Amino acid sequence: MTLTTIRRQLMSLVVLIILLVLVAFFLPLVATVRSISADESVAQTVVEAESLVPILMREDTETLALSVDSLAAREADTFSVFLPSGRVLGDSAARSDAVRLAERGYSLVAEVPGGREVLLSVIVRNDGPVVVRAFVSDSVMYEGVNVALATLALLAFLLLLIGVLVTFPLATRLTRPLLELSEVSRRLGRGDLAARARGGGAVELVEVAAALNSLARRISELVKGERERIADLSHRLRTPLTALRLEADLLEDQTERTKVNRTIDQVESTVTDAIKIVRSGDTGPGTCDATVVIAERMEFWSVLAAEQGRSIGGEITPGPLPVATSSAELADAFDVLISNIFSHTPGGTDFSVTLVPQPGGGAVLEVADNGPGFADTRVRRGRSGGGSSGLGLDIVRRVTEVSGGHLTLGTAPSGGALVRAELGPP
Repeated sequence: MTLTTIRRQLMSLVVLIILLVLVAFFLPLVATVRSISADESVAQTVVEAESLVPILMREDTETLALSVDSLAAREADTFSVFLPSGRVLGDSAARSDAVRLAERGYSLVAEVPGGREVLLSVIVRNDGPVVVRAFVSDSVMYEGVNVALATLALLAFLLLLIGVLVTFPLATRLTRPLLELSEVSRRLGRGDLAARARGGGAVELVEVAAALNSLARRISELVKGERERIADLSHRLRTPLTALRLEADLLEDQTERTKVNRTIDQVESTVTDAIKIVRSGDTGPGTCDATVVIAERMEFWSVLAAEQGRSIGGEITPGPLPVATSSAELADAFDVLISNIFSHTPGGTDFSVTLVPQPGGGAVLEVADNGPGFADTRVRRGRSGGGSSGLGLDIVRRVTEVSGGHLTLGTAPSGGALVRAELGPP
């Protein structure tokens, strides 16, 4: 889960909570606004209907009819008066169940399709009560409610917007320490042991930052000590190499003396490169021309192969073939592969070396022999079926993987061992 996702989820949670609060607050408020508007309209209509009561008490039927017509024309509601005789004054209206109930002496407000009926039962004659009916439509009852609801909706939107605007910097402030910890972890993974987290935010994040910094310091100390030990060990190898060179100079055979000195030079160069690498702390891949390196090492090994009666096949594609590894690393890896053939196959066993370009860049190095082959095609550090240290093929694997490629062990067409090393481009 990325920090952007965390920030988005945090903001979504806050927005959801705000929406729930707004819904819980505004739904009852909307119902209350509608109820208040309807009650006010009905109460106003009741007052208007009651204004006819004095007229019912004093005036005759014709005067009452004029008053009802005047009131109906002046107000938006419709007014009707049901007389005991069955005559209806004012606006025509059906004699509903509510009207019949009012004719029995009950005053009430009834819900009807499209609005409400306000019914007043007034007893003014001996022949029965007079019913004053006023109809209040929904449009009249809820007039202005839509404007109020729009205002409430706008207020809710503003509150939601303010919540988002407040939440965004808060979410950023909460996730910034996590982003810093993530970046420091990535830098440590890339080998930048100087990376440190400043810490901040919640107490738990501060503790995590402190633990990460402590781990980084401990790793730095361990790596520094390891580099110093490797450098010291490599430097100590110079003394026996110097003694070996002096011994080689005493050889009477010029050819043997030259061959031994060349081997010593190679070992000394490898030791020097090792010292430089551990001193500088550079563990990243270098670059080299694979054709030049392999051709040079083939020239070295071809002499020993000729002495043991081994024929060398294969093909080395003319360069340049740039790969993402240093010349020293590639030479060491190639020497491991060839020395394994000399160590684990009988004299006279033929082998082949093939170096071809890889589609997309880089190169593919294949070394095959006519020996007994691999008993186990898995590369496991420190384990070998041939009585060796088991580190050789692991060195080759590391070189290929650091370059961006990979190592594959298999069986050659002759039944012998096949090593395929894919080297990535710079």
